[in-house]
Amino acid sequence: MAIKIEKKQTEIPIEIGDLKFAFDMTDESIQKFRENVIQIQKELDSINDEEEDMENAKAILGKGFDVILGDGAFEKVYQMTPSIPYLLNYFIQLVDGLTEELNDIGAFQEHANKYLRKKK
Repeated sequence: MAIKIEKKQTEIPIEIGDLKFAFDMTDESIQKFRENVIQIQKELDSINDEEEDMENAKAILGKGFDVILGDGAFEKVYQMTPSIPYLLNYFIQLVDGLTEELNDIGAFQEHANKYLRKKK
């Protein structure tokens, strides 16, 4: 009897308006996502509503979108929607959605590591 395991898709498709992106599910990308999202959230939390902070927010969001979706992603999204408040909303939805997807596959769960350690 053969055991057949189907190959899993290694990308999560992401659509923002008419723009299509994909999040690469490699271990490196997941680790990069974890590390950068925490830092970006801290940076965004430190922003006030003053006008000069809009430029800071734009730079921080630019880094966030590019880290998660690839270089140049922010410019494409900003051209589609040139509004920092809307982009912040997009970013929050992106992070929440990816976190949920990664949790569903066990990427953030310690019990998977515990299981693997027990099997050795």
